[in-house]
Amino acid sequence: MEKLNFKKYIRTDFCFEHDNDFKKNTVLLQYMNSDLYYMGREEYSFYKQQAKELYWKKCLLILLDDFDLSLLEMDLLAEMIVFTDPDSSIIGYVKCQDLLKELSNDFEELQAYFHTIMDTIENSVSVVDKEGKTIVWTEGAEKIFSIRKEDILGKDMKNFFPEEMLLNHETLLTGKTFKHHLHKPREDLFVLININPVVVNAEIIGAVAVETDITSHVMLSQELLSASSKIQQLQNEVSRLNNAIDPFQEIKGSSLEIKNAISLAKKMAKTDENVLLLGETGVGKEVFAKAIHDECRLSKPFIALNCGAISPALFESELFGYEKGAFSGGDPNGKPGKIELADEGTLFLDEVGDLPLDQQVKLLRVLENKTYYSVGGLKVKAANCRIIAATNKNLEEMVERGEFREDLFYRLNTLTIFIPPLRKRRQDILELFHLFIHESSLKYSLDITFIAPQITQLLLEYEWKGNIRELKNAVDRIVLLSESGSILPNTLPEKILMGKPHSLLPASNELQCEMNRYEKQKILDALKGENGNKSEAAKRLGITRATLYNKMKKLNITDF
Repeated sequence: MEKLNFKKYIRTDFCFEHDNDFKKNTVLLQYMNSDLYYMGREEYSFYKQQAKELYWKKCLLILLDDFDLSLLEMDLLAEMIVFTDPDSSIIGYVKCQDLLKELSNDFEELQAYFHTIMDTIENSVSVVDKEGKTIVWTEGAEKIFSIRKEDILGKDMKNFFPEEMLLNHETLLTGKTFKHHLHKPREDLFVLININPVVVNAEIIGAVAVETDITSHVMLSQELLSASSKIQQLQNEVSRLNNAIDPFQEIKGSSLEIKNAISLAKKMAKTDENVLLLGETGVGKEVFAKAIHDECRLSKPFIALNCGAISPALFESELFGYEKGAFSGGDPNGKPGKIELADEGTLFLDEVGDLPLDQQVKLLRVLENKTYYSVGGLKVKAANCRIIAATNKNLEEMVERGEFREDLFYRLNTLTIFIPPLRKRRQDILELFHLFIHESSLKYSLDITFIAPQITQLLLEYEWKGNIRELKNAVDRIVLLSESGSILPNTLPEKILMGKPHSLLPASNELQCEMNRYEKQKILDALKGENGNKSEAAKRLGITRATLYNKMKKLNITDF
């Protein structure tokens, strides 16, 4: 609300007793002993006609810029306030009666706004005074707590809730504020609560609490976490018992984009041609490379070499190895190179775009001739391994700029797979999130039972420039910072909390649809795993059979 608009009542129809324009003005002013006094024109004329002594009334003289209602306490009997500018020149006057009228109008408007706001807010809003008595109790509070307004207003909240569960009393005593705080005012109720103290003249006179019922979200979160955990355990068990393990199971996600990439990788795994994996940092290029290798060469070596992490001086000896006595400081018995170690298997060249031009020539010769020499060696060796290269750079643009050899690019680019960034497969975010929650909770021996609804929305809205690796690191952080098994927004990195929504992400009203799709898929997986047996599927998901039927009806699952 605006401050009191008293300036509209300032009047300027005043003059001093001996001014010539006395008849044109309503109020006459007069200084006496450095104090200012006033008299109405009609009063002045009456006293003069009756030849009576003039009765001057004292004014309250205040600098306009310093005016505050508390200044009226200086003279409670004053009927008029005269305002001056910084040069002590009189600007005008206001009658206290007019101010009282303005205060009364403002108070009525404020009450109207207040009651309308309280009736409009769906959340629970409650206010207690400094004695802990309830002075505001909205319809939202009635719905959440099942306590009628007429039963609680004017009474101490301790009569309705256990004292240890009343955070507003802590706020009254200490002034502490709460923001997005997970709270259990009753054993069967979970709420997110915000509380602020009401402060007047540095004194706490009350506390305001706004609560959102998240009990259903907590229960759903617990069921999802339980289902995700059990499904993950079952998948691990099946993988352990199944001799024909699908190496691409390690690549998680159900989006069309990731499924297409996996399908292409499976086809390429059956050939011996070189493969080039393209994708941003953190999308899982090495996971793809290992899956391609394991598909047909599981028993053979998989050797990885990060081209960007090795100095140019050591690249040749790392790739080709060196003979005994090739250079000082090396192993006196010589050392096999990565090509030799990967014999009949796969050599994974990560960050191949960081390879200097002079080293690119040496790699090109191996790809063309399938032979090489060890450093200091005279014997030709055969390069009998498959090459899978990966980069997060645009090699075609680098070729145009002369930073990457064109002939090497075409040698590596026989078969190409583009691995989509996480922001292009947003429907996988929740699945990966719950998977990482399960893994991190086991890793750190922490039991996660609740995830605040805002978390999933913030995750879906974030850009994820670091992709899956960044998501995994963020989950490790929030699990470690969780309190009492609850993951709240304040555990997220600040850049995720402050991140701006991306144009490709689903709108806020689609969040529930995303969660429903995820829950539906988990239920379908459980039903398929139990051949349609609903009792066993419910056990697998950690819910009752009745709950399963309700969810199947809600999610329109009719195939079983």
